Amino acid sequence: MVTVLVPAHNAARWLPPTLKSACSQTLQAIEILVVDDGSKDDTAAVVEALASVDPRIRLIRQANAGVGAARNTAILAARGKYLAPLDADDIWYPEKLELQVRAMEEGGESRGLVYCWSEKIDSEGRKITDAHPFEIEGSVVDLLILRNFIGNASSPMFRASALAETGLYLTRDEQGGAQGCEDWDLSIRVAEHHEVAVVRQTLVGYRQVEDCMSLNVEGMSRSYGLVMDRARSRNPGLPSKVFRWSAGNFHGYLVSKCYLWGNYRGCLRSICRAIVADPRLGMSHKFHMMGLKSLVRLATGSRGRLPQGATVPGGRASGAQAEAPHLTASDGLQNRRWQQLLSEKPGRRAS
Repeated sequence: MVTVLVPAHNAARWLPPTLKSACSQTLQAIEILVVDDGSKDDTAAVVEALASVDPRIRLIRQANAGVGAARNTAILAARGKYLAPLDADDIWYPEKLELQVRAMEEGGESRGLVYCWSEKIDSEGRKITDAHPFEIEGSVVDLLILRNFIGNASSPMFRASALAETGLYLTRDEQGGAQGCEDWDLSIRVAEHHEVAVVRQTLVGYRQVEDCMSLNVEGMSRSYGLVMDRARSRNPGLPSKVFRWSAGNFHGYLVSKCYLWGNYRGCLRSICRAIVADPRLGMSHKFHMMGLKSLVRLATGSRGRLPQGATVPGGRASGAQAEAPHLTASDGLQNRRWQQLLSEKPGRRAS
């Protein structure tokens, strides 16, 4: 019924709980394809050991080509009616696949993507923040361009026939060496031709660690720019304000992410890019606060506080609460803009 797509690069530490969460799904009619993307650690050995216990797990090895190419390798080998990506450090909760398949079946062939809610977890699997419960459904391409409300690459389930129509993930080579927004790009392309639905439950643990891809500000920014250039060319009828607002919100997300993890130069660069894209963000009190504190910390060499349970270099956990907001610094403005877009196309559901 479902093929689970697991790209893995030097992921030996994370794979046991990740694959356990896939094997423990209430929907048992699955195959789990783990693509070892040129790992230098014990990733392959870990997968082979787990596969000896559960034959639904299969290891595929390839030279390092990036996360998009690894997911594509799994898709090309998949036999499932539905495809569910699972990043090697995330976890699923038991009913994830069953509930998403049910939503797919209820929607019929026109439904190409079903997402769910996610909560953030730390390196030990402890919850950092609750889910942000988006309820956006239907024809949603403009809202999805405005913000990746699906949340992360381990949340969606795709209909395999939809990907046969729209194509696969962008690879690292196709992004000029950058990566980070290829999952968003694929979701946008599916949403251009199919309905999107949501399961209103928290079913993913989205792991937050300091070496995560989204802290690579320059790589993420290049990947985002390419994805939006492609979306703009495919959707010439969308108003330009959607793309301006999207750029402001995306760089606003990087502001909060970089500040939270102590990447203060990245935080300041992202503030500048957000305001250039969307000047109204220059009035954001949160931007002012994070920008000023970043300047002070760069000048003094001090490091800010991390969220409860988050891991700092060396593996020590911080007991302090995060100073940075859990959501982006432009959430209030973004919510008002969503309502504006909704009013322009009656009949959609979103909140």
